[in-house]
Amino acid sequence: MRTSLMIVFALYLSLTGANNPATKMMKENIEDISRFLKLELVPDVKINNGHIEDNFNLTIKTANNIMDYVERSMTETADKVQKTFETMASNITQNLEEIMQKSSSNLNALQKLTIDNELAIANDFTTKLNNLVAKIDTRMKQHEDFITTSVAVCAEAFSHMSRGTVKYASLFLNSVLIK
Repeated sequence: MRTSLMIVFALYLSLTGANNPATKMMKENIEDISRFLKLELVPDVKINNGHIEDNFNLTIKTANNIMDYVERSMTETADKVQKTFETMASNITQNLEEIMQKSSSNLNALQKLTIDNELAIANDFTTKLNNLVAKIDTRMKQHEDFITTSVAVCAEAFSHMSRGTVKYASLFLNSVLIK
C-alpha cells in the first residue's frame, strides 16, 4: 500500500512539472523501487505464498492422517472391548452352568449320603436295640432262674414299692412292659 502511494506521488510530481533535478531523482527512485519490486519482492512473495500453500497442504494432510489414525484406533478399541465383553459373557455363562451342574450333583450326592446315613443309623439302632432287648431278656431269665420266680409275679406282688410302673398282661405272665 505504501509503495503504491509513493508511486502515485512520484507520478504526480512528474506531471506537475516540478524542477528537473528533483523529477529526475524521483524517477530514478521510482525505477529502483520498481526494479526491487520486480526482481526481489515479487519472487519472495511468490515463494512465500508457495511455502504457505505447502505448509497449509501439509497441515491438512497431517490433520487427515491424525483423524484417520484416531478413527482406526477407536474402531479397533471398540472391537476389542466388544470381543472382551462377549468373552466375559461366555465365560460367565459357562461358569454358572458348571456351578449349577456341580451344585446339582453335590445335592444328589448329599441326598444319597443322607439316606445312606439314615439307613445306617436305623440299622445300627435296630441292631443295638435288639441286642439290648436280648440282653434284658437274658438278664431277666437269669433273675428268674436265680430267684426261682417270675418277674411278672414279682411285679404284681411288689408294684407298690417300685419306681416307675410295671405292667403285665394278666393272661400271659410271660409278657411284661416296663415304663
